[in-house]
Amino acid sequence: MRPAALTIIIIAATAMTMAACTSTQTGQALPSASQTAMSSSGESPGSNGLAGLNACTLLTDAEAQQVVSGAEGHRDLGEQGGSGTSACSWNKSATNDTPSHAIGVTVRPAQGLKDIVVGPSAQLLNLTTSQGRQAAIVKNIRGRGTCMVSVAVGSGRVDLFDAVVGVGASTDSACSVVGKVSDYVEPRLPKS
Repeated sequence: MRPAALTIIIIAATAMTMAACTSTQTGQALPSASQTAMSSSGESPGSNGLAGLNACTLLTDAEAQQVVSGAEGHRDLGEQGGSGTSACSWNKSATNDTPSHAIGVTVRPAQGLKDIVVGPSAQLLNLTTSQGRQAAIVKNIRGRGTCMVSVAVGSGRVDLFDAVVGVGASTDSACSVVGKVSDYVEPRLPKS
């Protein structure tokens, strides 16, 4: 796979959502309120290869710095996304010339793409990645300047997130960062 393939797909999908594509839903995307041991498809979380996968192993600190120059080392957030999940973050502080970034990777063995709840200010677009996986892009998931790509892995998913604030901050710039993160993370995901 070309490293920039998913980035191109995300940029194209972002353009489609801005053009009011009919498959776009608006609202704020939130994790499902219910965290169950079984996914909606009935598979156990362990059967998708995500159970026990540490989110911090999916993106190295050096890769995070290639995506966003000045990104600090990772911070393991444990099960911040709920029981059975693994979350990790990389942050970059704002300067006079550059915005801040909060990059996140969350492994969700028991939640699939259909468990994404979209609230009133977010936009959701479903797509297929260049590696053939089902995915969803959610713009403005936590307000303006935020973007999340959720990649399906069997009955579970892996969420890739960026929040950008400050000079030059925009939802499109957050989606661009998430696309670059995905280029590193997606090839490391379990096959299912």
